[in-house]
Amino acid sequence: MNLTGPRGRYETLPARDTSFDDDQDELQSVLTSNQIVDTGGPSSSSRSLQQRTQRNSYADSTDEDDLYFDDSHLHNDSYSDDSYSDDNEKQTSSRGHVNGRRPKVYSDPPKLSKCHRIFLYIFSACLLLWVGFALYLGITRLMAPEEMADMRPSFGFEDMFNSSFTPRFQSLAWMPYGEDGVYSRVNEHGDIILTSVDGSEPKVFLPGANVTNVKGEKIPFFSFQISPDEKYVLLGSDRRKQWRHSFNATYYIYNMETFELTTLLEGPGEPLVEYVIWSPVGHSLAYVQDNNVYVYQDLAHRRQITFDGAVTIFNGITDWVYEEEVFGSPSALWWSPDGRSIAFLRFDETKVPEFHYSLYMDGQLDAPAYPRNIMMKYPKAGFPNPIVELHLFNLQSEVTPSAVHPLQVVNLSQVFDVEDRIIAEVKWATEGSDALLVKVQNRVQNHEKLVLVNPDTLTGKVVREWNAGKEDGGWIDMQQSMRYVAPSKAVSAGGYLDIGNNNGYNHIALYTPINNPNPKWLTSGEWEVQTISAVNDNTGTIYYISTEKSGVERHLYSVSLASGEHEALTDVTQTGYYAASFSTGAGYYLLSYRGPDVPWQKVKKADDAKFNTDLEENKALRAVIENTQVPTRRWSTVKLNGRDCNYMEFLPPGFKPEQKHPVLFQVYGGPGSQLVDTQFQLGFSAVIAAAEKLRYVVVVVDGRGTGVQGRDFRIQVVNQLGKYETEDQIAAGQHWKTLSYVDPERVAIWGWSYGGFMASKITEADSGVFKAAMAVAPVTDFRFYDSVYTERYMNLPSINAGYDTTMVSNMTGFNNSEFLLIHGTGDDNVHVQNAYVLMDRLTLAGNHRYKSHFFTDSDHSIRTHNANHEIYWLLAEFLWDTMGGFVAPVRHH
Repeated sequence: MNLTGPRGRYETLPARDTSFDDDQDELQSVLTSNQIVDTGGPSSSSRSLQQRTQRNSYADSTDEDDLYFDDSHLHNDSYSDDSYSDDNEKQTSSRGHVNGRRPKVYSDPPKLSKCHRIFLYIFSACLLLWVGFALYLGITRLMAPEEMADMRPSFGFEDMFNSSFTPRFQSLAWMPYGEDGVYSRVNEHGDIILTSVDGSEPKVFLPGANVTNVKGEKIPFFSFQISPDEKYVLLGSDRRKQWRHSFNATYYIYNMETFELTTLLEGPGEPLVEYVIWSPVGHSLAYVQDNNVYVYQDLAHRRQITFDGAVTIFNGITDWVYEEEVFGSPSALWWSPDGRSIAFLRFDETKVPEFHYSLYMDGQLDAPAYPRNIMMKYPKAGFPNPIVELHLFNLQSEVTPSAVHPLQVVNLSQVFDVEDRIIAEVKWATEGSDALLVKVQNRVQNHEKLVLVNPDTLTGKVVREWNAGKEDGGWIDMQQSMRYVAPSKAVSAGGYLDIGNNNGYNHIALYTPINNPNPKWLTSGEWEVQTISAVNDNTGTIYYISTEKSGVERHLYSVSLASGEHEALTDVTQTGYYAASFSTGAGYYLLSYRGPDVPWQKVKKADDAKFNTDLEENKALRAVIENTQVPTRRWSTVKLNGRDCNYMEFLPPGFKPEQKHPVLFQVYGGPGSQLVDTQFQLGFSAVIAAAEKLRYVVVVVDGRGTGVQGRDFRIQVVNQLGKYETEDQIAAGQHWKTLSYVDPERVAIWGWSYGGFMASKITEADSGVFKAAMAVAPVTDFRFYDSVYTERYMNLPSINAGYDTTMVSNMTGFNNSEFLLIHGTGDDNVHVQNAYVLMDRLTLAGNHRYKSHFFTDSDHSIRTHNANHEIYWLLAEFLWDTMGGFVAPVRHH
């Protein structure tokens, strides 16, 4: 469930920003169903979702019924000319025929008395006034914007999967070496282009036509890395996914001087490469093949560094649990800044228990007769973790490691026992290769020690530590935030930066020199620093993203190393959510505005506010939104169980607070997470709110345990996951049921992953607040989930009895609520075992109200074989079947 991690140095294709979290794809992806045909209300048995082409059926029929009228009432006989003839006929009957068969003939026009004329004048004036007033009311009604029918189509099911509604983000692959402000990209012809932000003419660095095999066929590549001396380009092809971040691939090396393309590996049929990266200087490569580390020194001398790589031994790359929960990356290898040494981790999974699951389709359209059985080493709560050791290798060493004489292990025995140790971060704290900082935590991650390692002696010294378990009982967040700071006028001895706990909030600390345990706090206050974006050693300036303006926003700031003065670099007078990608020298940056309005991107210069180049404006997206009815959003706080909690609402188009709407809560709620923010969103929530026959109010509340609101708010859930989060969501549901625009009988909740766990726990609580719940890929018992994530918040099962109350075990509440359970059978993260066990408990309880659906071979993201489209259809259909939708009241004219 740890879904974010540091980006690697790969320049991946296509050049598109994918920094939205993978979990955010799960939690905020888009609904694929459309409009509702049946208008019989929630009890109708023939409800279904109709196609977008019928989106105006309800509005059109309503308008026709309202506007059609019979105009015969305008021909009232009382206003005809004959109405004035009765009295005159009586007067003239003695002068002509009185049998009524002959027409009336007047020799002179009839004369009205003075009294009649006065009456007629008064009557005519009143009639004119009445007609004028009626016209005034009609024109006023027609011109009033709130009464005009919005004929634009509503954002619907298929729009979720329509790229026209997705903002475009460009990523600049800043060149890590050479002139600052130069970035690389690939054009539509497959050429690698180098561009400088100074406006000079871009140049083709490597023509795509040159990347061909011996037959002259173009080789498609998904990534490229240019060597620091720009003499070679490393190209990745034939990518094969492993877990969330990891993959295997074939790599080619292109020589810029000879124009030759060769393979990284020596011969065909070898195992694919699992990770590869250039040295920071020259053109040496370090790579992992078959779980062993190799160095291709100057692309001339290939050296094998480890020899014990195996199914259960990983060198230089992470095992499953470290990839998922610690680094958020498959890499566990770090070059020293001078390119002379390599630090890497070795993982021994021998004692980690195995978990097995089957792939029934195995990526095929025709299922094989026998499913493929997947075996993975997966440490569950309380079971053995992988044994992790740190190694160092100096390329200039005369000693060459071998199978008989492997590398020595860095001695960390004085820190934590090897079976009670998690290596959380490794960072070179030097301009050469003489100092390495290693952040080590105990198994349950509430005690952390920072070790300064001497690469020559392979020994370490603890330079600072934090025992959070004793201080406040909470955990220590897993993050890789250390940054080396070179010696300068501002920091004469050099040092490093880190994000740490400053009076209960995450802030930037400077440690100088590197062995100093006492920080100089560069930021402080009741807000949190999210990331350190860049450090400019020349100017002594740090750039960072924080929540100083608001917890639901992100703004870019700078702070001086010397004075501690800080300033906002984005407009904090306006609501905004920003991200920044700085060039290697921190002289330029790509500023990405992510919302709440249509996103845009600009390239800016750090020391020149006038330098401003538009990179992406998303004009096409803005145009399509202006021609589509989309929800409006609003943000605020609500007091729940004595704490202020952030919330946001998706309000239907044309929302009126006096009209009753069904409500859908979306929940995640995992420790340190955040769903409520001001990023641009057009996903599942937008469809549920905008679809014409649904028009739900969608509510998202971040309760206790979630992030950005301080440590005290976050760690309240320690050792009892699901307790306070459930209480806060129930309290939120009770609050919204009292609001004028909410139908209190139609309130539902749904979530994915930890959100699925929350939807299940809320159903179990049997509060009577939620009529229905939908749980996608939920954890139902944290004894089934991985050790690193679970024990961080729950400690060991042998110590904490809270595991019993955390699991979903009481089925009584499921008898009083509609419940939908969804899971992918190929989920390597939250195993389908969680769903099967919950189903068994429901079966034993004789529950007949729940429904379930399983997507064959899908992992945690549920995307295999069109599953991502179908899951949202399923969610919307269940919601319509159990809750119905909004039906506008009849208008009276």
